[in-house]
Amino acid sequence: MTRSAPIRNRARARAFCALLAGAALAGGAAGPALTAQSLKEIRAQRAEESMLEDQAGYTQELCGIRFSVTIDWSSFDHWPEGADVARACDRGLSEIEMACRNGETPRVSRFICTGDGSGSRSSGGAIEYGASQN
Repeated sequence: MTRSAPIRNRARARAFCALLAGAALAGGAAGPALTAQSLKEIRAQRAEESMLEDQAGYTQELCGIRFSVTIDWSSFDHWPEGADVARACDRGLSEIEMACRNGETPRVSRFICTGDGSGSRSSGGAIEYGASQN
């Protein structure tokens, strides 16, 4: 191998790396633009999540239990902007509270709120509540 071969290979490697970096930048610039939420949407979702966490805190205190709370945002895509998601999801928490007031101790480890309007479903310790807009 001559001394010029490694230099040529290094130059090819640099060119290849530059090509990959350019492709990554181009792909990265297009990808997030198509899927990113606006800062306004992110803040609204966080506010709704915080409200639901507060409401769940009351339920947990009343029932003497602890569970995680999540909102399946992808299932709310068809809801109008600005809809009161936390209030709609709170109806599912009210069902848990009712059971506690009736002397039951619900086995709940997770509460997942969806926007499909299907009502309550329970599987193991997970309660999935399909909230409706009405």
